[in-house]
Amino acid sequence: MMNKKLFLILIFAGIGMFSASAQEYLSGFCGGVPEEEARQAKAETFATLPFFDDFTNSGIYPDASKWLYGNVLVNSGFAMMPVNRRAATFDVVDRFGKVYSNGSSNPFMADTLCSVKIRLDSIGGQALSAADSLYFSFYYQPGGYGDSPERDDSLVLQFGYGYDEEVFDSVLNGMVTLRKTGWKQMWASEGMSIDTFLRSCGENKFFKKVMIPIVDSCFFVDDFRVMFFNYGTLPTVMYPNDRSNMDMWNIDFVYLDKDRTLDDDNYPMVGFTGTAPSFLKRYQVMPYKHFKENPINELNIDGFDVYLSNMDENMHQVKYSCHVADNNSGWTYSYQADPYVINQYQNNGIMTRHVQMGDFIYPYDVPADTTSFTIRHCIEVVDEHSGEVQGDTLTRHQGFYNYFAYDDGTPEMGYGLVPDDTYFAAQFKVATLDTLSGVQMLFNRTFNDANYNFFDIVVWRDNNGKPGEIIYTLRDQRPIWNDSLIYNFSYYKFDEVVKINSVFYVGLRQQYSKSINIGFDSSNDNRQYIFYEVGDGWKNSSFPGSLMIRPVVGKRAYFVGVDENEEIADNLAVYPNPAKNVIHFEGVDENNCDAIVVYDLTGKAVRQYRYSNELNVADLSNGAYLIRAVDKNGAVKTAKLMISK
Repeated sequence: MMNKKLFLILIFAGIGMFSASAQEYLSGFCGGVPEEEARQAKAETFATLPFFDDFTNSGIYPDASKWLYGNVLVNSGFAMMPVNRRAATFDVVDRFGKVYSNGSSNPFMADTLCSVKIRLDSIGGQALSAADSLYFSFYYQPGGYGDSPERDDSLVLQFGYGYDEEVFDSVLNGMVTLRKTGWKQMWASEGMSIDTFLRSCGENKFFKKVMIPIVDSCFFVDDFRVMFFNYGTLPTVMYPNDRSNMDMWNIDFVYLDKDRTLDDDNYPMVGFTGTAPSFLKRYQVMPYKHFKENPINELNIDGFDVYLSNMDENMHQVKYSCHVADNNSGWTYSYQADPYVINQYQNNGIMTRHVQMGDFIYPYDVPADTTSFTIRHCIEVVDEHSGEVQGDTLTRHQGFYNYFAYDDGTPEMGYGLVPDDTYFAAQFKVATLDTLSGVQMLFNRTFNDANYNFFDIVVWRDNNGKPGEIIYTLRDQRPIWNDSLIYNFSYYKFDEVVKINSVFYVGLRQQYSKSINIGFDSSNDNRQYIFYEVGDGWKNSSFPGSLMIRPVVGKRAYFVGVDENEEIADNLAVYPNPAKNVIHFEGVDENNCDAIVVYDLTGKAVRQYRYSNELNVADLSNGAYLIRAVDKNGAVKTAKLMISK
């Protein structure tokens, strides 16, 4: 089987033979998933037509009113330009972010996503049959920004009816073969590279639609189900540090209804796709102190692109607006573009719209050390179909905390080097003299934790645009993981103050011959700031993306700001953030909220409150916390909270 690494091979010639080889490469990412959120639906209900999900109203798990929990991750990072900004991702890790224990180099069943029971026996008291022209459709994409599945891998769709309940529960855990009498395979795709796939998609389209008629009489029952699952394969045991998260598939815009036709590609919706852009020129997050030194230089004054999809059968005139609010004051800013026309997705695919808010600038006269802003991009239909066609809102939290970050918090891949005694680093730039207190890093996890090896954390001065003199080394560190938190950055505290000025570099020395597999954000291309050294001098990385290395500056204790990830930030809105004494919530159903639970960075629950829209947190010490709203059905909404007094 082909090794699943993307190689840049640098060969050192010996006498009469190759004496050594060195390379940088990417592998799939494997992160932790909050255990308390990994749950089965407590009381399954029946769904009726229409059955629709574009995964925009879920947390990190699929909507429990539509899907039984099946280990897939709902996100906005792994899929490349999904139909409507978020997608469900299948891979080879379980709900806790660990590679499946039955993983092997032979195809094995990995993730599943199964619907609740859907009533296809009748609707509104009228019996359903093939004459009602029922179609099930969805969009899919192999790989995306993550690892592409190979030919031996596959994504499968089955329809279920009259199943055996006990066998079905086992299937959700990937333990047994599907019962053939109750399930029929309706579609499957073998794996392929994202480049091969995109060449067959058509202009400005990144997903393919599958349209399946429902005509078999066995499906017109009250317990019809839809189930997706994928087969994956791991590299051979020769590559233990590459046996990580891979073979990814993304699905979006799942739709089942009657009175449809084979060429029906319509849904009354205009929405965003892609992730919300950063307004900063270089970073996703940077310290407020350094932004305020030269705010004009740090802003992306050339503007940004937003990406739109019109899923309706008609073209529409739409209005774009952007609203920015300081989470710690009353400062706001609004921008509105002139109305323009957006064509149908089925004809023209995704539309790119450039936005340039000429007079925009974040406030820079605030004395605080940290702050954050909520940015809302809105699209609204303003023609004669307004009110009939749904618009969309895309939210981002722009943080000015005490660290620098090129990444957006979603690690689609893992990065590493071979052989041993090799280095990689990311370049950063401060606007004025400062100190490093430590570094946040996010590490991939591999099968049986094969990459749990020692490394050194190194800081360099600049030497004409490349790492130069070493000014600090923190020796003999190992990857730190947390099974209870997804996408968790670990903090490595320096044992002495490290002064920095202008350009500096932070990175690792790998002590062993196998990749350390640090998280890699492949959706934000900052390769010009990534360098590696394998024995013949420093070179720029060949891979588009960002290392998950975040240097922490200043004398204050380490903390994490609000995640830039929209699926985390939109999940539960907490303000002000950072907070001193009182916080407020958005996105919580007060009639259904059972408790508010606060966790420290170790995953330990430190406070539990009854829900109130105004919550007193004055008893919490300074630092970072994870705050979760738990509803009466066990569903969880999550945000990160910073206490700064």
